[in-house]
Amino acid sequence: MHFNVKALPIAISIALVPAAAFADEATDAKVAKLEQQVQALQAQQTKSLTEKFNFNGFISGAYISSDNDAGYNGASSSADFSQDSKIGFQGTFNISNQTQAVLQLMMKGENDWDVEAEWAYLSHRFDNGTKIRGGKLRVPLFMYSDYLDVGYAQPFARPPTEVYDQVPFSSYTGGDISYDFEFEDSTLTLQGFGGESTVPNSDLDLSNIMGANVSWTDLTWTFRAVYGQTDLDGEANGLMIDNEQAVFNGLGGSFDNGSVIAVAEWTTVEIDGLLSDHESGYLTVGYRIKSFTPYATIAYVKTSDDDVRSNLPPQLALPLSLGLNEKRTAYSLGLRWDAIDNVAIKFDLTYATDFGDTHGGLDTNPVINPFTKQFQFDDTLVYTVKFDAVF
Repeated sequence: MHFNVKALPIAISIALVPAAAFADEATDAKVAKLEQQVQALQAQQTKSLTEKFNFNGFISGAYISSDNDAGYNGASSSADFSQDSKIGFQGTFNISNQTQAVLQLMMKGENDWDVEAEWAYLSHRFDNGTKIRGGKLRVPLFMYSDYLDVGYAQPFARPPTEVYDQVPFSSYTGGDISYDFEFEDSTLTLQGFGGESTVPNSDLDLSNIMGANVSWTDLTWTFRAVYGQTDLDGEANGLMIDNEQAVFNGLGGSFDNGSVIAVAEWTTVEIDGLLSDHESGYLTVGYRIKSFTPYATIAYVKTSDDDVRSNLPPQLALPLSLGLNEKRTAYSLGLRWDAIDNVAIKFDLTYATDFGDTHGGLDTNPVINPFTKQFQFDDTLVYTVKFDAVF
Protein backbone atom coordinates (compact mmCIF):
# COMPACT_ATOMS: atom_id res chain seq x y z
CA MET A 1 0.00 0.00 0.00
CA HIS A 2 1.40 3.41 -0.91
CA PHE A 3 0.88 6.58 1.16
CA ASN A 4 1.28 10.12 -0.13
CA VAL A 5 3.37 11.57 2.69
CA LYS A 6 3.22 15.12 1.29
CA ALA A 7 -0.56 15.14 1.39
CA LEU A 8 -0.74 13.97 5.03
CA PRO A 9 -0.39 17.41 6.76
CA ILE A 10 -3.03 18.82 4.49
CA ALA A 11 -5.41 16.01 5.38
CA ILE A 12 -4.76 16.47 9.08
CA SER A 13 -5.41 20.20 8.84
CA ILE A 14 -8.65 19.61 6.99
CA ALA A 15 -9.71 17.14 9.67
CA LEU A 16 -8.86 19.51 12.56
CA VAL A 17 -10.77 22.53 11.21
CA PRO A 18 -14.29 21.18 11.90
CA ALA A 19 -13.15 19.81 15.28
CA ALA A 20 -11.87 23.23 16.37
CA ALA A 21 -15.04 24.88 15.10
CA PHE A 22 -17.13 22.40 17.03
CA ALA A 23 -15.10 23.13 20.21
CA ASP A 24 -15.73 26.89 19.80
CA GLU A 25 -19.44 26.27 19.35
CA ALA A 26 -19.51 24.15 22.52
CA THR A 27 -17.71 26.89 24.48
CA ASP A 28 -20.14 29.53 23.21
CA ALA A 29 -23.08 27.34 24.25
CA LYS A 30 -21.64 26.93 27.75
CA VAL A 31 -21.10 30.69 28.07
CA ALA A 32 -24.63 31.39 26.87
CA LYS A 33 -26.02 28.88 29.33
CA LEU A 34 -24.04 30.45 32.18
CA GLU A 35 -25.31 33.89 31.18
CA GLN A 36 -28.89 32.59 31.23
CA GLN A 37 -28.32 31.10 34.68
CA VAL A 38 -26.86 34.39 35.97
CA GLN A 39 -29.79 36.35 34.51
CA ALA A 40 -32.29 33.91 36.05
CA LEU A 41 -30.54 34.21 39.42
CA GLN A 42 -30.56 38.00 39.22
CA ALA A 43 -34.26 38.01 38.28
CA GLN A 44 -35.01 35.67 41.16
CA GLN A 45 -33.13 37.89 43.60
CA THR A 46 -34.88 41.00 42.25
CA LYS A 47 -38.26 39.30 42.54
CA SER A 48 -37.43 38.15 46.05
CA LEU A 49 -36.43 41.70 47.05
CA THR A 50 -39.56 43.14 45.44
CA GLU A 51 -41.76 40.67 47.30
CA LYS A 52 -40.13 41.74 50.56
CA PHE A 53 -40.97 45.41 50.02
CA ASN A 54 -44.50 46.82 50.16
CA PHE A 55 -45.33 50.42 49.34
CA ASN A 56 -48.59 52.32 49.83
CA GLY A 57 -49.77 55.80 50.58
CA PHE A 58 -52.65 58.16 51.12
CA ILE A 59 -53.66 61.68 50.20
CA SER A 60 -56.25 64.18 51.42
CA GLY A 61 -57.23 67.51 49.96
CA ALA A 62 -59.63 69.85 51.73
CA TYR A 63 -61.44 73.14 51.34
CA ILE A 64 -62.42 74.70 54.69
CA SER A 65 -64.10 77.98 55.53
CA SER A 66 -66.17 79.44 58.35
CA ASP A 67 -68.75 82.14 58.94
CA ASN A 68 -66.32 83.95 61.27
CA ASP A 69 -62.71 83.98 62.49
CA ALA A 70 -63.17 82.02 65.72
CA GLY A 71 -60.58 79.54 64.45
CA TYR A 72 -62.38 76.22 64.92
CA ASN A 73 -60.14 73.54 63.37
CA GLY A 74 -58.03 76.35 61.93
CA ALA A 75 -60.91 77.65 59.79
CA SER A 76 -61.55 81.33 59.12
CA SER A 77 -63.86 83.42 56.97
CA SER A 78 -61.33 83.06 54.15
CA ALA A 79 -61.12 79.86 52.12
CA ASP A 80 -58.34 77.54 53.23
CA PHE A 81 -56.93 74.63 51.24
CA SER A 82 -54.02 73.65 53.52
CA GLN A 83 -55.76 72.64 56.75
CA ASP A 84 -56.53 68.90 56.66
CA SER A 85 -54.63 68.51 53.36
CA LYS A 86 -51.80 65.98 53.51
CA ILE A 87 -49.81 63.34 51.63
CA GLY A 88 -48.34 60.23 53.22
CA PHE A 89 -46.06 57.47 51.95
CA GLN A 90 -45.45 54.23 53.81
CA GLY A 91 -42.91 51.53 53.05
CA THR A 92 -42.71 48.14 54.74
CA PHE A 93 -39.67 45.90 54.31
CA ASN A 94 -40.11 42.29 55.37
CA ILE A 95 -36.72 41.38 56.78
CA SER A 96 -38.07 37.92 57.51
CA ASN A 97 -41.45 36.27 57.89
CA GLN A 98 -41.59 37.63 61.44
CA THR A 99 -39.56 40.87 61.30
CA GLN A 100 -40.45 44.12 59.53
CA ALA A 101 -39.08 47.62 59.13
CA VAL A 102 -41.71 50.35 58.62
CA LEU A 103 -41.24 53.98 57.57
CA GLN A 104 -44.07 56.48 57.08
CA LEU A 105 -43.31 59.96 55.72
CA MET A 106 -45.87 62.73 56.00
CA MET A 107 -46.34 66.14 54.41
CA LYS A 108 -49.08 68.41 55.75
CA GLY A 109 -50.35 71.64 54.29
CA GLU A 110 -50.67 73.23 57.72
CA ASN A 111 -46.93 72.58 58.22
CA ASP A 112 -45.91 74.13 54.87
CA TRP A 113 -45.57 70.62 53.36
CA ASP A 114 -42.41 69.88 55.32
CA VAL A 115 -41.47 66.18 55.25
CA GLU A 116 -41.70 64.48 58.64
CA ALA A 117 -41.33 60.87 59.71
CA GLU A 118 -44.52 59.90 61.56
CA TRP A 119 -43.55 56.23 61.87
CA ALA A 120 -40.07 54.70 61.80
CA TYR A 121 -39.82 51.41 63.64
CA LEU A 122 -38.81 47.75 63.66
CA SER A 123 -41.29 45.06 64.63
CA HIS A 124 -40.94 41.36 65.40
CA ARG A 125 -43.58 38.74 66.06
CA PHE A 126 -42.46 35.75 68.13
CA ASP A 127 -43.64 32.20 67.54
CA ASN A 128 -46.06 32.46 70.47
CA GLY A 129 -47.80 35.47 68.84
CA THR A 130 -46.24 38.21 70.99
CA LYS A 131 -45.35 41.29 68.95
CA ILE A 132 -42.81 43.96 69.89
CA ARG A 133 -42.04 47.25 68.14
CA GLY A 134 -39.37 49.86 68.71
CA GLY A 135 -38.70 53.27 67.19
CA LYS A 136 -41.03 56.17 66.43
CA LEU A 137 -44.63 55.05 66.90
CA ARG A 138 -48.15 56.44 67.00
CA VAL A 139 -49.32 56.93 70.58
CA PRO A 140 -52.24 54.44 70.89
CA LEU A 141 -54.79 56.49 72.84
CA PHE A 142 -57.78 56.69 70.48
CA MET A 143 -59.97 54.48 68.32
CA TYR A 144 -58.45 56.02 65.18
CA SER A 145 -54.88 56.50 66.40
CA ASP A 146 -53.39 54.12 63.84
CA TYR A 147 -55.35 55.84 61.06
CA LEU A 148 -55.19 59.37 62.41
CA ASP A 149 -53.94 60.83 59.13
CA VAL A 150 -55.62 58.34 56.78
CA GLY A 151 -58.89 60.12 56.10
CA TYR A 152 -60.12 57.34 53.82
CA ALA A 153 -60.22 54.96 56.82
CA GLN A 154 -62.56 57.29 58.74
CA PRO A 155 -66.29 57.71 58.18
CA PHE A 156 -66.24 61.47 58.91
CA ALA A 157 -64.40 64.42 57.39
CA ARG A 158 -62.11 64.50 60.44
CA PRO A 159 -62.02 62.93 63.91
CA PRO A 160 -63.88 65.22 66.34
CA THR A 161 -61.43 67.86 67.56
CA GLU A 162 -63.27 68.03 70.90
CA VAL A 163 -61.70 64.66 71.72
CA TYR A 164 -58.65 64.30 69.51
CA ASP A 165 -57.17 67.75 70.21
CA GLN A 166 -56.97 67.15 73.96
CA VAL A 167 -53.67 65.30 73.51
CA PRO A 168 -51.26 67.72 71.77
CA PHE A 169 -48.92 65.06 70.38
CA SER A 170 -49.51 62.01 68.19
CA SER A 171 -46.19 60.15 68.06
CA TYR A 172 -43.57 59.06 70.55
CA THR A 173 -40.15 57.44 70.55
CA GLY A 174 -40.05 54.18 72.44
CA GLY A 175 -41.60 50.77 72.15
CA ASP A 176 -44.66 48.63 72.67
CA ILE A 177 -45.59 45.01 73.18
CA SER A 178 -48.87 43.37 72.26
CA TYR A 179 -50.52 39.97 72.24
CA ASP A 180 -53.66 38.75 70.48
CA PHE A 181 -55.92 36.17 72.11
CA GLU A 182 -57.77 34.51 69.24
CA PHE A 183 -61.21 33.10 70.01
CA GLU A 184 -63.62 31.35 67.69
CA ASP A 185 -65.26 34.51 66.35
CA SER A 186 -63.39 37.37 68.02
CA THR A 187 -59.99 38.72 69.06
CA LEU A 188 -58.83 40.23 72.36
CA THR A 189 -55.69 42.38 72.14
CA LEU A 190 -53.55 43.56 75.05
CA GLN A 191 -50.93 46.25 74.48
CA GLY A 192 -48.42 48.04 76.66
CA PHE A 193 -46.32 51.03 75.55
CA GLY A 194 -43.69 53.44 76.83
CA GLY A 195 -41.26 56.13 75.70
CA GLU A 196 -40.87 59.90 75.40
CA SER A 197 -41.98 62.73 73.13
CA THR A 198 -42.29 66.49 72.68
CA VAL A 199 -45.26 68.69 71.89
CA PRO A 200 -44.78 70.12 68.37
CA ASN A 201 -44.16 73.88 68.14
CA SER A 202 -43.78 74.22 71.91
CA ASP A 203 -41.25 74.02 74.74
CA LEU A 204 -43.02 71.14 76.46
CA ASP A 205 -41.27 67.78 76.84
CA LEU A 206 -42.96 64.51 77.77
CA SER A 207 -40.95 61.84 79.56
CA ASN A 208 -41.78 58.51 81.18
CA ILE A 209 -44.70 57.92 78.84
CA MET A 210 -46.30 54.62 79.79
CA GLY A 211 -49.67 53.04 79.39
CA ALA A 212 -51.75 50.08 78.33
CA ASN A 213 -54.89 49.36 76.38
CA VAL A 214 -57.19 46.43 75.82
CA SER A 215 -59.50 45.96 72.84
CA TRP A 216 -61.95 43.31 71.73
CA THR A 217 -63.55 42.91 68.32
CA ASP A 218 -65.66 40.44 66.36
CA LEU A 219 -65.40 42.65 63.24
CA THR A 220 -68.90 44.02 63.90
CA TRP A 221 -68.55 45.24 67.47
CA THR A 222 -65.36 46.77 68.86
CA PHE A 223 -64.70 47.90 72.44
CA ARG A 224 -61.59 49.57 73.76
CA ALA A 225 -60.18 50.91 77.04
CA VAL A 226 -56.89 52.76 77.50
CA TYR A 227 -54.80 54.27 80.29
CA GLY A 228 -51.73 56.46 79.81
CA GLN A 229 -49.53 58.76 81.85
CA THR A 230 -46.51 60.99 81.34
CA ASP A 231 -44.37 63.58 83.11
CA LEU A 232 -44.40 67.15 81.75
CA ASP A 233 -41.51 69.61 81.76
CA GLY A 234 -41.24 73.01 80.10
CA GLU A 235 -43.71 75.78 79.35
CA ALA A 236 -47.39 75.62 78.35
CA ASN A 237 -50.03 78.38 78.25
CA GLY A 238 -47.53 80.78 79.79
CA LEU A 239 -47.00 78.51 82.80
CA MET A 240 -43.74 76.85 83.81
CA ILE A 241 -44.22 73.11 84.23
CA ASP A 242 -41.78 71.21 86.42
CA ASN A 243 -42.11 67.43 86.34
CA GLU A 244 -45.89 67.40 86.67
CA GLN A 245 -47.83 64.26 85.84
CA ALA A 246 -50.60 64.00 83.27
CA VAL A 247 -53.00 61.04 83.22
CA PHE A 248 -55.21 59.98 80.31
CA ASN A 249 -58.20 57.62 80.47
CA GLY A 250 -60.31 56.59 77.51
CA LEU A 251 -63.19 54.32 76.56
CA GLY A 252 -64.38 53.64 73.05
CA GLY A 253 -66.70 51.45 71.07
CA SER A 254 -67.94 50.99 67.54
CA PHE A 255 -70.56 49.05 65.58
CA ASP A 256 -70.43 48.37 61.84
CA ASN A 257 -72.61 45.70 60.24
CA GLY A 258 -72.00 46.90 56.71
CA SER A 259 -75.00 49.25 56.73
CA VAL A 260 -75.19 50.96 60.12
CA ILE A 261 -72.13 52.69 61.57
CA ALA A 262 -71.83 53.94 65.15
CA VAL A 263 -68.64 55.14 66.86
CA ALA A 264 -68.24 56.69 70.33
CA GLU A 265 -65.34 57.71 72.55
CA TRP A 266 -65.08 59.26 76.00
CA THR A 267 -61.84 60.57 77.49
CA THR A 268 -60.45 62.41 80.48
CA VAL A 269 -57.13 64.22 80.90
CA GLU A 270 -55.96 65.16 84.40
CA ILE A 271 -52.79 67.22 84.96
CA ASP A 272 -51.11 68.12 88.23
CA GLY A 273 -50.67 71.80 88.97
CA LEU A 274 -52.44 74.72 87.29
CA LEU A 275 -52.92 73.29 83.79
CA SER A 276 -56.55 72.43 83.15
CA ASP A 277 -58.18 68.99 83.32
CA HIS A 278 -60.53 67.99 80.51
CA GLU A 279 -63.45 65.70 79.86
CA SER A 280 -64.57 65.06 76.29
CA GLY A 281 -66.59 62.67 74.17
CA TYR A 282 -68.44 62.16 70.90
CA LEU A 283 -70.97 59.93 69.17
CA THR A 284 -71.14 59.43 65.40
CA VAL A 285 -73.87 57.48 63.61
CA GLY A 286 -74.14 56.82 59.89
CA TYR A 287 -75.93 54.66 57.37
CA ARG A 288 -74.54 53.32 54.07
CA ILE A 289 -76.81 53.65 51.05
CA LYS A 290 -74.80 52.05 48.24
CA SER A 291 -71.86 54.43 47.71
CA PHE A 292 -73.24 57.16 50.00
CA THR A 293 -72.94 57.37 53.78
CA PRO A 294 -74.74 60.24 55.51
CA TYR A 295 -73.62 60.74 59.11
CA ALA A 296 -74.22 62.89 62.17
CA THR A 297 -71.89 63.64 65.07
CA ILE A 298 -72.32 65.29 68.44
CA ALA A 299 -69.18 66.07 70.43
CA TYR A 300 -68.32 68.02 73.55
CA VAL A 301 -65.36 69.14 75.63
CA LYS A 302 -65.19 70.91 78.97
CA THR A 303 -62.65 71.66 81.65
CA SER A 304 -63.43 69.77 84.84
CA ASP A 305 -61.41 71.79 87.35
CA ASP A 306 -62.72 75.35 86.89
CA ASP A 307 -63.36 75.58 90.62
CA VAL A 308 -59.64 75.13 91.31
CA ARG A 309 -58.81 78.29 89.39
CA SER A 310 -61.80 80.25 90.75
CA ASN A 311 -60.52 79.67 94.30
CA LEU A 312 -57.10 81.15 93.58
CA PRO A 313 -56.22 84.73 94.58
CA PRO A 314 -58.04 87.24 92.29
CA GLN A 315 -54.85 88.34 90.53
CA LEU A 316 -54.38 84.71 89.38
CA ALA A 317 -57.96 83.47 89.19
CA LEU A 318 -59.14 85.84 86.45
CA PRO A 319 -56.29 85.48 83.90
CA LEU A 320 -56.02 81.72 84.44
CA SER A 321 -59.77 81.25 84.11
CA LEU A 322 -59.87 83.32 80.92
CA GLY A 323 -56.99 81.36 79.41
CA LEU A 324 -57.67 77.80 80.61
CA ASN A 325 -61.39 77.34 81.18
CA GLU A 326 -63.03 75.65 78.22
CA LYS A 327 -66.50 74.54 77.19
CA ARG A 328 -67.87 73.64 73.75
CA THR A 329 -70.43 71.43 72.03
CA ALA A 330 -70.26 70.69 68.30
CA TYR A 331 -72.90 69.27 65.97
CA SER A 332 -71.91 67.89 62.56
CA LEU A 333 -73.87 66.70 59.55
CA GLY A 334 -71.94 65.12 56.73
CA LEU A 335 -71.98 62.90 53.69
CA ARG A 336 -69.33 60.47 52.49
CA TRP A 337 -69.44 59.48 48.84
CA ASP A 338 -67.25 56.56 47.76
CA ALA A 339 -67.01 57.83 44.20
CA ILE A 340 -64.60 55.19 42.87
CA ASP A 341 -62.40 52.50 44.35
CA ASN A 342 -60.08 53.90 47.04
CA VAL A 343 -61.43 57.45 46.70
CA ALA A 344 -63.99 59.11 48.97
CA ILE A 345 -65.41 62.62 48.73
CA LYS A 346 -66.82 64.14 51.92
CA PHE A 347 -69.05 67.10 52.70
CA ASP A 348 -69.30 68.31 56.29
CA LEU A 349 -71.11 71.10 58.12
CA THR A 350 -70.12 71.61 61.77
CA TYR A 351 -71.74 74.04 64.18
CA ALA A 352 -69.79 74.69 67.40
CA THR A 353 -71.58 76.49 70.23
CA ASP A 354 -72.29 76.47 73.98
CA PHE A 355 -69.04 78.24 74.87
CA GLY A 356 -70.47 79.53 78.15
CA ASP A 357 -68.19 82.19 79.65
CA THR A 358 -65.09 80.67 77.97
CA HIS A 359 -63.30 81.07 74.65
CA GLY A 360 -64.64 77.66 73.68
CA GLY A 361 -61.16 76.17 73.53
CA LEU A 362 -60.30 78.47 70.63
CA ASP A 363 -57.12 80.43 71.27
CA THR A 364 -57.97 82.79 68.40
CA ASN A 365 -61.23 83.86 70.08
CA PRO A 366 -60.29 87.18 71.72
CA VAL A 367 -61.69 88.39 75.04
CA ILE A 368 -63.77 91.60 74.84
CA ASN A 369 -64.51 92.19 78.51
CA PRO A 370 -62.37 90.19 80.96
CA PHE A 371 -64.46 91.12 83.99
CA THR A 372 -67.67 89.75 82.51
CA LYS A 373 -65.76 86.96 80.71
CA GLN A 374 -67.17 88.00 77.37
CA PHE A 375 -65.45 86.80 74.21
CA GLN A 376 -65.87 87.95 70.63
CA PHE A 377 -67.38 84.71 69.35
CA ASP A 378 -69.84 82.44 71.11
CA ASP A 379 -70.39 80.07 68.18
CA THR A 380 -69.03 79.25 64.73
CA LEU A 381 -70.14 77.41 61.60
CA VAL A 382 -67.52 75.51 59.57
CA TYR A 383 -67.89 74.17 56.02
CA THR A 384 -65.66 71.38 54.70
CA VAL A 385 -65.34 69.70 51.31
CA LYS A 386 -62.69 67.01 51.25
CA PHE A 387 -61.40 64.09 49.22
CA ASP A 388 -59.52 61.15 50.72
CA ALA A 389 -57.70 58.49 48.74
CA VAL A 390 -55.37 55.56 49.32
CA PHE A 391 -52.97 53.94 46.88
